Parts: sequence; C-alpha cells; structure tokens
Amino acid sequence: MFAPFVISAGVHLAVLLLMMLGGRFSWPSAPIPIELTPAHRTVKTTAPEERRGDPRSSARPRPASGAPSATSGKPKVPPGPPPPPATADLKPFAPDDANLVVLLRSDKLRKSPHREGAEALLAALPDYSTLLGGTGLNPIDDFEALLIATANPHDVTATFLAARYKDSEKIRALGGRPLHPGDPRVFRFLAPGLAVLAQPDNADKLDAAKADLGAHEDARSKWLKQLEQFDKLAATDNGPAILVTLLDAPALMRFGDGLPTPLAMALALTAEGSPALRLQAVFASEADAIKMEQAWPEILKRFRSATALLGLSSALDGMHLSRKEAELEVEGRIPEAQMRLALAWVRALLPTPMSFDADGGAP
Repeated sequence: MFAPFVISAGVHLAVLLLMMLGGRFSWPSAPIPIELTPAHRTVKTTAPEERRGDPRSSARPRPASGAPSATSGKPKVPPGPPPPPATADLKPFAPDDANLVVLLRSDKLRKSPHREGAEALLAALPDYSTLLGGTGLNPIDDFEALLIATANPHDVTATFLAARYKDSEKIRALGGRPLHPGDPRVFRFLAPGLAVLAQPDNADKLDAAKADLGAHEDARSKWLKQLEQFDKLAATDNGPAILVTLLDAPALMRFGDGLPTPLAMALALTAEGSPALRLQAVFASEADAIKMEQAWPEILKRFRSATALLGLSSALDGMHLSRKEAELEVEGRIPEAQMRLALAWVRALLPTPMSFDADGGAP
C-alpha cells in the first residue's frame, strides 16, 4: 500500500501525504511490500545528508571580463533543465517527538499545472474539513507555506500544523473554530502571518518562548525562531514545492521481501509539468544500502508490472539511482503525461473526506 512512498515518490503528490491518510488508500500489488508499525518510539536524528545542486556536476571558473572564452565564436547551446532540487532537514521546525515532517510551498503549487491534484490530496487529509470546511478558505490560495508534522500519522490529534499566510480576518477566525470531540489541540498566533495548531504542551512551550522575548536562549526560543523562518526554505524560483523528512522510519513501517528498511528518508519535489525529484534514504549499514541497490532493477520491474494497466509503467524510466556508502539517492524527472495520469487515478481512488458539523462532531 505504501510502496509508492519509496519507489514512485515523484509519480504523484499522493505519496507525500499518504501516511497522513492511514489505511484508507489502496494500491496495486506493491513493488516493495510494506508493513506499518504505528507504535511510538524515540525519534532518532539520523537523516540523509542535505544535497545542494547536482553532485555530479563540478563548478567551473568563469573567464575574466573581456578575456576570450574557450567557446568564443561557437553557437551557444541552450542550457538543459536544472538538476533536481536539494533536500532539507525539516526536524528543527517540528515538535521534539515528530518523525514525519512535510513542507508545502503553496505559492509554487498555486502556479503548478498539477494544482488540481494537489488540492484533491489536501482535501483528503482529516484536518481539511475540520479546519477549512465552510470557511471559503483554500490552502493553496490563502496560505503561502504549510508545515505538517506528526509522531503518529494514524492519530489526527498528533498532527502539528504551522501556516504562513497573508493576514486576514477569515484566517484569524480559525482560532475560534471548534475541533471535533477528543481533539486537545489549540491554536496559537505567534507572529504576524504565522499560526500553529499544536498539542497543549507544545503550545505552552511556544507561549513561554514568546513571553521570554529572547531574554534567554533555550530549546523553546530556538524552536520559535525556526518556526518564524520555516517559509524561507525552498523560497527560490527553482526550489522544490514539497519537502519531506522522515526520521526513524522503522517506527512507522518495515519493508518486506527481506529488503532492508531505511533509517531515514528525505524527499524534494518540484511542481513543474514534469516535476523533478530527489529522494534520499539512509540505511543502517553500507551492506544494507548495497542490498537495496542490487534489488533496484527487480523493484522497477515490479513497478512496471503493477502499474501497466494504469498507464504508468514508464513513469520511473528517467530515474537514476546512485549510492554513497550507506546512503541511496534516486533523482530524475517524471514525464508530464504520466504525472497527469497518476493524479487522475489518485483523485479517483482517494476516499471521501470526513466532514464535521459546526460543533466539531461528525454529521
């Protein structure tokens, strides 16, 4: 069910939020069988090394102004597409116990040809109807960036949300919107254009940091400062629209078929017609990484078979796998035709979002 998170991370945007949907989503026979392990564990901080740009390219010095170039007199070759975007460690922006963190750049999704598919995925999240249903607000139009973090994707009350937005009365009115029974989370407006929905203990930490006004440097004040800057990630024009950090992956899932489960993963995905992606996975040992590397051709073969009837069998043909010691990296682009088709399938397969009445209860 969750195999696309690893194998086809860029095929459609559903994989980025799939864990947030629990068991309500089904998929054809999985290229990598995955068993969910929802038990809570201490979050390990092992994370993929952040990559900047294309590691296979080397910087070349520019000729001095007025100096002849080696290509003088030759026609200029149009530059190729930019390399896949860099991943980033989202852990500093999340509560201490969170091991799955997703950053969405609404400003980039707003201009994406795949916007409709992204909206369908966001609408399927449990918090969507609870927070935005009936308000006229749209997470892509009315917010600039969203941060979603959780220690347990199967429990909506464990989800921490942070939003950067252009200030409006509609958004501030969300602070008085009732949540459904049993949800203890509370709203906090930390700064102009910055709001969070958090468990009471985390809200208290942020309140204390705000009240301290920077008089003391501690973990709480550092977290507040990080949150005030989270929308600066991927702010460049060619930066990713979606970033994902998964820490302590075995706390949430385990791979089947004797394949090693990575310790941590990181994903960066753009929102272009043919989106570029970079997926990194850190394993417990170099031997585990080699084992997965050797299994990659068979995994691709299974993927092609599993998605042939969906018209997606060639979606990963442009992916390149590389290994550096205990870390694997998959990077490349998804063809636009396959991306559109995949999102169409996702919209057809997604469950109907649960809605809640004005008192926060299920209708």
